Amino acid sequence: MAGRRATSGGRWLANLLVLSLLGTGLLLWAGSHKAGGGLAGPTCGERAGAAASMWRFARWWGTLTAWALQGGTVRPAAAAGGDVLIVVDIDKRQLTLYRDGRKLRTFPIAAGRPGEPSPVGEWRVRDVGLWPGGPFGARWFGLNVPWGSYGIHGTNNPGSIGTYASLGCIRMFNEHVVTLDHLVAVGTPVKIIGTTEVYYRMPLYKEGDVGQDVVLLQLALRSLGFDPGVADGSYGKSTTRAVRDAELWYGLWPDGRADATVQELAGFRVP
Repeated sequence: MAGRRATSGGRWLANLLVLSLLGTGLLLWAGSHKAGGGLAGPTCGERAGAAASMWRFARWWGTLTAWALQGGTVRPAAAAGGDVLIVVDIDKRQLTLYRDGRKLRTFPIAAGRPGEPSPVGEWRVRDVGLWPGGPFGARWFGLNVPWGSYGIHGTNNPGSIGTYASLGCIRMFNEHVVTLDHLVAVGTPVKIIGTTEVYYRMPLYKEGDVGQDVVLLQLALRSLGFDPGVADGSYGKSTTRAVRDAELWYGLWPDGRADATVQELAGFRVP
């Protein structure tokens, strides 16, 4: 009886594993098609916002499955050490990897196409995924951009590298993106610099606002000597404090809200 129960339990676990793998495959297939465009639409870019959490789960689950299938020995990004920084220059279409302040290597990339700009700002790697080919190529390093789903990833279109072709994500050759495995971890800082497109500027910015325009406001405040904290596109307490300091300096009422006057003084808005 005990032997039959053990056998039954083993079969149940095997069936659960098979179902999990099938589910993973379905999620990854759907995610890759969604990322690649078509009827389902993209997951890279600002328009992806609502679906971003679902596909972050798909990437996490795919990575977990790959780790389990390989005996629990593969841990991409787990060996990261030292002070690692990624700097992406979208004007030059280059990604440069630094460690302990020393340049290690520069890679060519594809950046966001017109109308789908890559997010300029100061980010962190939020999640890491192993992808079996498809539009994301060999790897995915998701970024904590608050207004969409963006990341650094491989590609199945290597001819696009060196151009503006993506939906805002940073594309690399597959043979290049896999070299980041043992240097880049969740939490690694990523700085994206260069010319960006901002289609609007709000007449008033306040705590809780997010967007590429908020990043540019934060950078403008920093250039004047008022520290907004990280230029991460989130108008939080540090940005409020920086705006309040600027208002006090210029003799304005210090409410911490960036109205048109504050924006003009910061050079963020042309009078």
